[in-house]
Amino acid sequence: MAIPFLNNINLSDNQLLNAKLQVTSTAPTAAAGQIYFDSTAADETAKYYSNATDAWVNLKEYTFPAGSFITGTVTGTTPKPIITFDLSASGTPDATVYLRGDNAWEPISAIPGTYTWSIQGDAGGPTAVASGDAIDFAGGTNVTTALSGTTLTINSTDTNDNDYLTALSFNTGDGVLTATVQNQSNVTVDLDGRYLTGNETITLTGEVTGSGTTAITTTVANGVLDVANFNASAIVIESEGIENNDNDTTLPTSAAVKAYVDASTVGGLVYQGGYDANLNSPDLTTSPNSILKGWTYTVIADGTFFGEQLRVGDVLIAEVDDPSALGDWTTVQNNIDLASLTQVGIGNVNASILDDELGIEVAYAAGTAKVGLDIDGLALDTLAEQPSDYFLPIYDAGSGINNKAKLSDLLAFANSVTSFSGIIGNGSATSIRLEDSGAVAPNINHGLGTDSSSFMIQLVDVSSGETVYADVTRGPGGQVTIDFATAPAVNDIRVLIQKIG
Repeated sequence: MAIPFLNNINLSDNQLLNAKLQVTSTAPTAAAGQIYFDSTAADETAKYYSNATDAWVNLKEYTFPAGSFITGTVTGTTPKPIITFDLSASGTPDATVYLRGDNAWEPISAIPGTYTWSIQGDAGGPTAVASGDAIDFAGGTNVTTALSGTTLTINSTDTNDNDYLTALSFNTGDGVLTATVQNQSNVTVDLDGRYLTGNETITLTGEVTGSGTTAITTTVANGVLDVANFNASAIVIESEGIENNDNDTTLPTSAAVKAYVDASTVGGLVYQGGYDANLNSPDLTTSPNSILKGWTYTVIADGTFFGEQLRVGDVLIAEVDDPSALGDWTTVQNNIDLASLTQVGIGNVNASILDDELGIEVAYAAGTAKVGLDIDGLALDTLAEQPSDYFLPIYDAGSGINNKAKLSDLLAFANSVTSFSGIIGNGSATSIRLEDSGAVAPNINHGLGTDSSSFMIQLVDVSSGETVYADVTRGPGGQVTIDFATAPAVNDIRVLIQKIG
């Protein structure tokens, strides 16, 4: 069954591979530009329909009239003609002639200037050089020539211009620097003794003393070194902080040491002894008081503390000076009650074994319970029931609650928001548009949203059930435009849209 296309096909400059024309012995219904292969014995050729001649025209019809210099000869059978082209020039062609503009063969030697050329120098010439003559390149003053094979080399023999430095020396006795230059007299520079001699004694005085020639042993005077004498990078001052300079290459100032010690001890825990929560002894709840930040107490008797239950072994830590409320203290719990539905406390977690509560898995690691869904551990359902017998958990964002939904209802809802089926065609419109909403006849609404790039679209002939093809253009705002070469009949085409993603 052939696939019906209801509009033109654009291959976008791609090849049509392994295709052939419609083969028939009866010409199809005529339409301008239509082609087919005529299988009748008399033709056996492809034909196209021409409006100009109102007839089918053979694609291989040809005429080859003779030109000014070329004549074509046609031989062979009609379906496979052989065309031979020959020059009609006068004369006989061979390797020594050329074709002139007047369509005649002419000897190459007859062209003026073909075998001669001229040579000229700074003095003498020009002289004509005939075919076969040899030219001699002779050497002159300070110039020689040499020919090797087809290469002519011209050399210069003049070496008097090569002036370059060949030696440089210095006399330590008289301080004279001598430069020797090729082809030139020596150049000398008298430094007049202005240069250093070895092993002279150097003496240091001041806060650092010492003397010597090639090596000097120095001594630092007593009482001259202070912080200012050190490299600044080796001294840690208060603003830099000892804690920021943890190394063995710097020294802290006394101010830096004091600041570090003060910062390390402020707010530290200071144990004050036991606390009787039943008698509030010592008194920790009355304000003002002399309690300081960091004071720590151990509970030795059960009781309440600012309304919170304390048990023996619990620890209280003051977070501020003069605490006056529960929020000013950190309570470290030691003994905690057993947990219940209303009481936070000690307890453990187990997975239920009831059929309608299966699927929960509990695992402990280092005292931490991890609770999760164990879908893979459940028995495999055979899906023997109807979709309406299955339920899935869902979250209703509108009401903010968890619910259950029938699988059949979910499938129906999903289909309604991801697919569309509609009938188009009114017998006159060749372009019909589908929109998300607000369409005016013959256009229709699909209600699948505004991202038409995610739509998969198919067209079906309603009467035959065949898949048909037309131009489908996806536009902005969910628009889908379907163009036909010929307007489809009333309710002739069904449009199927599937929203992907």
